[in-house]
Amino acid sequence: MKKNGYLLWILLLLLPMYFLFRCSTIRESIGEEDEIIVFADSLDWLQYKDALNSVFGKEFKTPVLEREFLLKWIPYRYFDLYKKEKNIFILGRLDSQEPVSKNVIELLNPEIIEGVKSGQYFYIPKPNAWALNQYVLFLVSNSRDDMIQKIHDLGDLMYRDFRKFYYSRMSKRMFAQMEQSKLEKYIEAHFPFHMRVQHDYFIATESLEDGFVWIRRLHPDRSIFVHWLSQPKGFQLTSRWVIDERNRLAQKYYSGDQVVEDETHAYSTQFKDWRAIRLEGTWRNDRVMVGGPFRSYTFIDSTTNRIYMIDYYVQAVGQRKKPFLDQLYVITHSFRPLKSPMGEK
Repeated sequence: MKKNGYLLWILLLLLPMYFLFRCSTIRESIGEEDEIIVFADSLDWLQYKDALNSVFGKEFKTPVLEREFLLKWIPYRYFDLYKKEKNIFILGRLDSQEPVSKNVIELLNPEIIEGVKSGQYFYIPKPNAWALNQYVLFLVSNSRDDMIQKIHDLGDLMYRDFRKFYYSRMSKRMFAQMEQSKLEKYIEAHFPFHMRVQHDYFIATESLEDGFVWIRRLHPDRSIFVHWLSQPKGFQLTSRWVIDERNRLAQKYYSGDQVVEDETHAYSTQFKDWRAIRLEGTWRNDRVMVGGPFRSYTFIDSTTNRIYMIDYYVQAVGQRKKPFLDQLYVITHSFRPLKSPMGEK
């Protein structure tokens, strides 16, 4: 798919649309970070929703099941009330005069309409259309069946684009105010890594002997630990080693937390510049009867010849855990290894 080509033409052809969007002062977007407002004609929505949920509704065990994105269909008559939401998905088709499709057709230039008919144009992203830090996507088709096929064909692209904007927006918001530069300097002065730290986090425990630091925030409990050690000769990184090492550290520092292996999966993945083993699952502590979701990335940094384990968990009884996990994802992905703590130089 020549995505860049047709997006470039769309941007050139949508200049009238741009000025329409910018006719008034643009303000910050509103609403939930992980909720996507869907505008589609009512009968179409009944046909589209299963396909869209298969794209955006990946479920995570936390330990209850939570969806990655929440889809909320809104009748078009309420468009003005919702047009400043953070995530908007508008689906229109050329063979319909229902409200959503009719308004989408009226926004499009004749060249784009012809492009839709020929199959050249159909996927139109428009960040910041009606509000700042907003992601809007138009998906236009010739017919209902054509739309369903496009949802299936472009599902991965749609998911990646919404997800990329979601994390970019979250990172801006998290570090816009009160980033803890003093704590960041302390971390890189004492430990062999750098990491950005949001407000209200503190170092709960540190041990140079164990190569371990626990960074925590309460209400609800959000925790990150970073563990590092020199790579032993002949060492092979496996998911079994990661689980056992996490359990060992949690026994000592987390009052006996254990990985729930039946609810935990290991993946080979990319963590920034490194091939890593990712654990995604749940933990529990039978002694104090608590538990929750966790994620970890473990990799070998060949530059420093160290094994790094970056782990985070959430304990938030009665609340959705996924948004807090995503905040921790942003923080941990600011990680950068150092050859040695800056204070040793």
